[in-house]
Amino acid sequence: MNDYIKFLIIFFLSVGQVLLLVVGFNWWVDPYGVFRPAGHDPQKPVWMSKQLRLAKAQRVKQLKPQGIVIGTSTSQSGIDPDHPGWDRDVYPRYNLALPATNSYENFRYFQHAHALNPLKQVLIGLDFVSFNIFSPLSGDFNESHLIVSRVGKSKDQVTHNLTLTLLSLSAIKASQKKLFFRGKGTHSSNGREIPQKENPEPRNNRSAMMGSATKFVPRLLMPPPSHRFCLYDGMGNNPNFQYLRKILEISKEDGLDVRLFIQPAHAYLLEVLRIMGMMQDYEKWQRELITLIEDVNHRYPESPEFPLWDFSGYNSVTMDEVPPPETPSRPMRWYVDIGHYSKALGDIIQDRIFSFHEAGRVVPEDFGVQINSKNIDRHQTSRKIKQREYMQTYQEDIKELTGRVNAIKKKIRPIDCNQVVTRTNT
Repeated sequence: MNDYIKFLIIFFLSVGQVLLLVVGFNWWVDPYGVFRPAGHDPQKPVWMSKQLRLAKAQRVKQLKPQGIVIGTSTSQSGIDPDHPGWDRDVYPRYNLALPATNSYENFRYFQHAHALNPLKQVLIGLDFVSFNIFSPLSGDFNESHLIVSRVGKSKDQVTHNLTLTLLSLSAIKASQKKLFFRGKGTHSSNGREIPQKENPEPRNNRSAMMGSATKFVPRLLMPPPSHRFCLYDGMGNNPNFQYLRKILEISKEDGLDVRLFIQPAHAYLLEVLRIMGMMQDYEKWQRELITLIEDVNHRYPESPEFPLWDFSGYNSVTMDEVPPPETPSRPMRWYVDIGHYSKALGDIIQDRIFSFHEAGRVVPEDFGVQINSKNIDRHQTSRKIKQREYMQTYQEDIKELTGRVNAIKKKIRPIDCNQVVTRTNT
């Protein structure tokens, strides 16, 4: 019996020592930036792990920004919140956009930032895919990361965060990766993601564009686990519109300056939607956004209107030519893949939205249209005409793209959206 007790004592002491080593290692590396906050040098590289929702929630808690960017990974990589077009007295500013997010997550992170320090200015990037009623919450989304509950009440998240940041397997992996990066940084200190150049060889841009178009359907448009898409359920509802409305209503009540824009997806992305037979849904989505925003503006006539800009469609930017098979590595000017664009393009987007003029930087005349109920018919008709022209100009590319997308389309089971009922996360 004495030997058994000794064994247990030695065993638990050994386990305790290992746990202390793990805690000490993760505390020293600090993969989520919880224990040793980085200073605010907007362009200074900082390291953030795949527990990005925890890391950004913590960074906002430390920084307490007055201006934020919210949206998906397209906004995270392309939009620099330190663009000079923002109001000068709105500082600091932070890119709070997150990959594969939906309107509920955007709403919760907006609440988090606004509760920590009243916001003054918000830039909202809108992606069609994030309005899918089947868009799931990200695996690293956790309500405990946020300082307020869904109804706006303060809450304590310290205990859970300590477990996650010091004792979890994900923390160990994150610490190892941070050491591997050796301070290179995955994001700027202002929250914008920094593109990682892992391959020294010339990038096959044609393959990257075609590949991202192929993966777009099963990964983003119809993401797992359901691989389904509905813009509305059988009752004509979509919770994502409801959460966007909540953001706008709170912003109106608290006097925030909010500007919204539809992302400038490459023309290939719209071609994928056409092949999937979803352009009608895309047009309905644009119209629903207009109706929602105009309704909120109408309800608060004493405050400045929130504008909606559309940078999508077929224009001199979004039709950035994909390299031909003969020269697949030829550089593209604006795009990383069919959805993600460069900071240079993000700067032009903000030039247009904020009416800012940078010497030597030209915003193409056909790039960026402020849309509303008065011009949407004309706007969408123009897009259809330009789409037909694009299909004629790039027939071989469209043929290859069609073959790839149709192969995926055959594997997806059709769904009757009229038989679906959704619920809000309230």
